[in-house]
Amino acid sequence: MSNSITLINHATVLLRLGSINVLTDPVYSRTVSFILPRLQKPGVPFDALPSIDAVLISHNHYDHLNLRTLRRIRKSFSPVGIFPRGVARYGRRVGFRNVVELDWGESFSENGLTITCVPARHFSGRTAWDRNRSLFCGYVIQANDLTVYFAGDSGYAPFFQELGRLFSIDVALLPIGAYRPRQWFKTIHMTPGEAVQAFLDLRAKHFVPIHWGTFKISDEPMSEPPILLRQEADAKGIVDRVHILRNGETFSC
Repeated sequence: MSNSITLINHATVLLRLGSINVLTDPVYSRTVSFILPRLQKPGVPFDALPSIDAVLISHNHYDHLNLRTLRRIRKSFSPVGIFPRGVARYGRRVGFRNVVELDWGESFSENGLTITCVPARHFSGRTAWDRNRSLFCGYVIQANDLTVYFAGDSGYAPFFQELGRLFSIDVALLPIGAYRPRQWFKTIHMTPGEAVQAFLDLRAKHFVPIHWGTFKISDEPMSEPPILLRQEADAKGIVDRVHILRNGETFSC
């Protein structure tokens, strides 16, 4: 069976790896943090989702962990929920029966699917009182002879080179938005140029950008990240390996 990657919105991506369906950081709410409105509809309506086998949560920020969406997914599909250390309690809160909590370097395998929790350069916290009391991470997803790296949220860091040595990555899902003002975001979010360098460090075959164009959470124009990404990719001679998807578009791999 074939493999495909569909950008739903923000960091919500549907991975169809043969017969296995994986959903990353699912957000179907109309707002995040109760105040930031959605500026684009999800590219795949909730009712059009295929049966979901696994849900991956990279950290507990509101634009990546949405309890209402997780509750709908649990009621509709009863998938396994993969969470970084300290975050699994949110899965249990919304009724997930199969909950896996991973630290950096730990893996979970089931029915031909292997998920490895890997480092990120970011922070966690849902209130002013719980900053960095839980883990933040990315994931390497392996199934049906495809290896996908999902960065979640991350600033640029040396570990991208290490991941490139450890894994033969086919597709890298890297964030390119929310980078201005730079003094606020320089250690937690990548610019499009930094994302290109991370892609090169990873030695991945294909780059699908995420984390742009859905929620206004920073100062750069909403349309700017893919423009800068395309310019940098062209300068590096890799524009044919960069696949800029609009919400709902699919890359077959």
